[in-house]
Amino acid sequence: MIDFKIRPDGGEPFEVTATTRDILNWEKVTKGASLKQLMEDLHAGDLYKVAHFASKRTQQFTGTLQEFEQSCDLEFEIEEEKDPTQSAH
Repeated sequence: MIDFKIRPDGGEPFEVTATTRDILNWEKVTKGASLKQLMEDLHAGDLYKVAHFASKRTQQFTGTLQEFEQSCDLEFEIEEEKDPTQSAH
């Protein structure tokens, strides 16, 4: 759903894809959060939370969210869902 390139200070960059499980975890800890809100109104703090969940799930980062925010830079790309009603030309 969201592809991240994580650049930790003093470490090797790594890539991780946030899946629906990571989005679900973000929704559970963020009051009033929804997938639609995340995709339409991107906030750095929300992206860091989602990237942190994905990095922990894949065991590429073991620290806290605060440590992740303080030591990592993010690059990201959101996979756009294709509209099945549009015809291919």
